[in-house]
Amino acid sequence: MTTDTHEAPLTVLGGGPAGLATGFYAHRHGLDVRLFEAADAIGGNARTLELGPFRYDTGAHRFHDKNDAVTADVKALLGDDLRRIDAPSQISWRGRRIDFPLAPYDLLRKLPLSLLAQIAWEQLSIPRVSENAEHFEEMALQSYGPTLANLFLLNYTEKLWGANADTLSPRVAGDRLEGLDLKTFFLEALGGAKEKARHLDGSFYYPKHGYGQIAEATADALGREHIHTGARVTRLAHDGAQIQRVTINDADPVGVETVVSTLPLTLVLHLLDPPPPDDIQAIAESMRFRHLRLVVLGLDRPRLTPNASLYFPDRSVSFTRLYEPKNRSPDMAPDGQTVVVLERPCHPDTAAWTRPDDALRADAVSLLTDHGLLQGDEVVTSAHHEVPFAYPILEVGAEEKAECLKQYLDRFDNLHRLGRSADFVYTHTHNLYSRAKSLAQSLTTDAAPAA
Repeated sequence: MTTDTHEAPLTVLGGGPAGLATGFYAHRHGLDVRLFEAADAIGGNARTLELGPFRYDTGAHRFHDKNDAVTADVKALLGDDLRRIDAPSQISWRGRRIDFPLAPYDLLRKLPLSLLAQIAWEQLSIPRVSENAEHFEEMALQSYGPTLANLFLLNYTEKLWGANADTLSPRVAGDRLEGLDLKTFFLEALGGAKEKARHLDGSFYYPKHGYGQIAEATADALGREHIHTGARVTRLAHDGAQIQRVTINDADPVGVETVVSTLPLTLVLHLLDPPPPDDIQAIAESMRFRHLRLVVLGLDRPRLTPNASLYFPDRSVSFTRLYEPKNRSPDMAPDGQTVVVLERPCHPDTAAWTRPDDALRADAVSLLTDHGLLQGDEVVTSAHHEVPFAYPILEVGAEEKAECLKQYLDRFDNLHRLGRSADFVYTHTHNLYSRAKSLAQSLTTDAAPAA
């Protein structure tokens, strides 16, 4: 890796979607951009990797058409390679497939009458959803009632985050619990599938060659000459009011003018020199991220499931979900074959994180065989991949802690944050691009000479 030593108007830390989007929009506004990425490739946790003839993403990513301007920008980057896909997700439950997000009409067709009666009674008797739920468990019970919440939500959520549901913030739900209320329940029950609520739409955009194609196209538009890979940030020197220098790979520091960090919020606090006060460091050390381990299986069969994702809420199953890239794009696997990825959430320094790859692969094959998805020896190749800092764990009180850390960093008037890990929030790619676009416009305005 080589780095320039001049002070670029904008130094971006991190080459994931947030960092690339920031660099792209800033470059489009005429700013001189320099981006540092620790890995040897760009994309962060939204990369597409190859396993022989198979391609797979480092996460079950999809691009949501929620912001017209951002969608237009991404379409311009990818052209016809950005396709609209209709591939719904489902839950694997007692040998049945239940639509997810939960759809009342689907539940009516697939659940036993005794459960349906209980669910219907709860829909009539539970109070309406409060905006002031103290934790996820309370929100889930109010949204779905005890039966549905315990069948499909609380167990899965606790597996995903590695924490009790009553210790998690309601914000871990994202927008998944929107729309399923008494009105929706009976609308679908009486109207059938044609009345399916908008929040249950399974359509999204996905690139021809994998989700990482968005990052690659964004990097091309930014200009690869502005991107330095293999460039790990090891120190952020400051004078108490501004970030003055950034050290890369423990080498000579480089001067900076304006910095946008997409690095994990807690890591930025750790890199500061001089370090922050002890109380700020203690808060940072208490914040946790959830890591993922991926098992990738290339299969000698055309398809495994019809789903974008298949979820496993049962606590006895170590994996949380499976996604099949070929259901997002047929170009992700050869004709007559497919590839699947299973996610295993982990805390660092646990048995799950250190479990041998061969044992984890055996767990995955056993799960698929037990669920009747695999028949015989259909696995032709396999791989493993680690995704650190995959999700910030939004525990009760985490928002207040994150806000405290952000307020401390706000003293540096040339430091900006953007990204899921940087802001300790759960968000989506279209939101990152939208925020990056706004930030680039603001930085351009600030950099413009006075009239």
